[in-house]
Amino acid sequence: MAPPRTRLQFSISAIFALLILPALGAIIAFSYYENVRNLNNVAQRSIDRARDEAVRMGADFFEPVAATIRLVAEVATAHPEFFRTEESRDTLYAALISAPQIDALYTSFEDGYHRVVTRMDEDRRRSDSRIPARANWHSSYIDAYAAGAERARHRTFFEKWPDVIGGYTEPSTFKVRALPHYNAAHEHSGFAITEPIINPDTGYPIISMAYPIRVDGKFGGAASANMTLNEMSKFLDAHKASPNSVTLVVDDLDNIISYPVMAKGVRHSGSKVELAKVSELDVPQVVKAVQLHNTSGVDRFDFELAPDGKEYVALFSKIAGKFFKKWEVIVVTPIDDFVGALQQTNRKLIWLMAALVVLESAMIYIMAKKISRPIEIVSGAIERSRSLSFGQQHFPDSRIREIDQLQKATVLLDNALRSFSVFVPVGLVRGLIESGKPLTPTVEPRFMTIFFSDLESFSTIAEQLSPHELSEQTSRYFENVTVAVTEEQGTIDKFIGDSVMAFWGAPAELDDHVYRACLAALKASSRMKRLNVQWTSEGRTPMPMRIGVHCANVVVGNVGSPQRLSYTVMGDGVNIASRVEGLNKEFGTSICISDAVFEQVADRVVARPLQRLSVKGRHGEFLVYELLGIAGSDDPELKASERDVVRCRMTTAAMACLSSSRFAEARDRYEELLAEFPDDKVARLMRDVAAHQAGKRDDLT
Repeated sequence: MAPPRTRLQFSISAIFALLILPALGAIIAFSYYENVRNLNNVAQRSIDRARDEAVRMGADFFEPVAATIRLVAEVATAHPEFFRTEESRDTLYAALISAPQIDALYTSFEDGYHRVVTRMDEDRRRSDSRIPARANWHSSYIDAYAAGAERARHRTFFEKWPDVIGGYTEPSTFKVRALPHYNAAHEHSGFAITEPIINPDTGYPIISMAYPIRVDGKFGGAASANMTLNEMSKFLDAHKASPNSVTLVVDDLDNIISYPVMAKGVRHSGSKVELAKVSELDVPQVVKAVQLHNTSGVDRFDFELAPDGKEYVALFSKIAGKFFKKWEVIVVTPIDDFVGALQQTNRKLIWLMAALVVLESAMIYIMAKKISRPIEIVSGAIERSRSLSFGQQHFPDSRIREIDQLQKATVLLDNALRSFSVFVPVGLVRGLIESGKPLTPTVEPRFMTIFFSDLESFSTIAEQLSPHELSEQTSRYFENVTVAVTEEQGTIDKFIGDSVMAFWGAPAELDDHVYRACLAALKASSRMKRLNVQWTSEGRTPMPMRIGVHCANVVVGNVGSPQRLSYTVMGDGVNIASRVEGLNKEFGTSICISDAVFEQVADRVVARPLQRLSVKGRHGEFLVYELLGIAGSDDPELKASERDVVRCRMTTAAMACLSSSRFAEARDRYEELLAEFPDDKVARLMRDVAAHQAGKRDDLT
């Protein structure tokens, strides 16, 4: 089974598409995956940097504060009475502003004396109506326990240090040992740091750190600082790994130490403010990351968050240092922050690629059509030439040299085949083309129908007409016969003078070739009669035509030599067909057929018997018929007239009598036929034959 064939235009388009489009797709895919890989590396570095900065920020958060309170403690150790004077508040202010995370700096002593300098913000101003609205700084001291009932807290407020803008004094029952970091510093004789607690004045968490003050070698008090986590939150918010990344600090109890948004680091339980838990955050990716970390124990991992299916990277790192207990930095970053823009760009690239594919495909299609169209036209012309369906060939101009040469060669081939088929039977040429084999002398036996036609009194007519008129009218005659034969799939063998020889049954076999030959004979005769009427009306000389048809077993094939061949039919049947055609002259008829033909188509034609004859050089007799029409046909070219049908019936009855040697009865029937059709030449001839036979053998009548 032959593989399926595709059109050239499609093949060219497919080749271009297979060469260009995969390469384009591969380039885009390679670019995308390389960019993804590079951005993933950038993402990991950014996440690591955010983690490292958070860890470093944690360490830097405590170190400067520790150095500051240690310095204050050393001053207090050297000059115990200094911080009981108003001048000391300038020292505490200077120490306070040394680090932005210090919210309050104070010294506390065993005798209950307490001095502090703090920052003032909106929350603090709102907590006490006595605080001036413009206050930005605050300094106060609490008397020692020795003051007894007169013990008080003396507060001073500043807009700009040291410009005092207000103050007040109020009784105080403050106890130094109520401070947990104070007691821890006393107990450990060193730095002490508390867990985060909520500052009642601000509502936000603070961490307190203390360092002991020694007086005469003994613990005399502590220098302390309250650190707000606000600066840590600002730092985390300002140093994100990506726009939608979240960095937070938590402890081992799931408490949020610092969150980029301060408000999310606390929770309100009625009137009570507490540190928020990670599990209570309304940030699902952080909650999911902590759950996965607690389950797997892995510090770095990727995960997907339902229902939107976004992917995240989570990183957990412990904060090391002498001031830390179990704090941990958590960084959760959406991958889309790094590759989202790339994915969006990639989607645009895909759309761009689709547009380019459409544009490229259209251009490829147009260019392929421009290349293939001339070739397809040439192919179609060659295919038509192969089937001998000749027509006017028109080829578009091509700038491609090879196509132009192919077009010219096709025109030459078409002209050659057109000329060849004029001289050789079309069926033979078609078979020769289909076989692809050269012609050789060869014949084969076959049952065929042979057709002969000629013109009545052609020699006389030729003498009467000029060469031009003779050529024109003869060509019209040949054209009529050729068209009629071709319409019924017959093959023109040759033109012999004014005669035409044709046959059916070769090269192509036909089941009904006898009937088709009869149809061709009737068509050619009818058309020639109409043409003669036209010529007569034009004052021209008519050319009556006579046709003979016979069928027999003959031989057909290529006859001649390898240098010169003729496809023709030979045998006794050809001679009989020629003889049958000649009988028209004796009977005055137009179409004669042999009894062999009549037997093949008796039920389909209207034909009357003429006479039994013998042919010179052939034993036996055969009955000749005049073909009058096709039975039951309404085609004017094929229909037998009522007059012909009656003549046929009467002639058949008379011939039956003649065939059975009832000559007198045959004579009488022919007399009846002549009485109705006095111009019937056949009836007159056969009457004379019957009368002659009856006179010779009266004993039989």
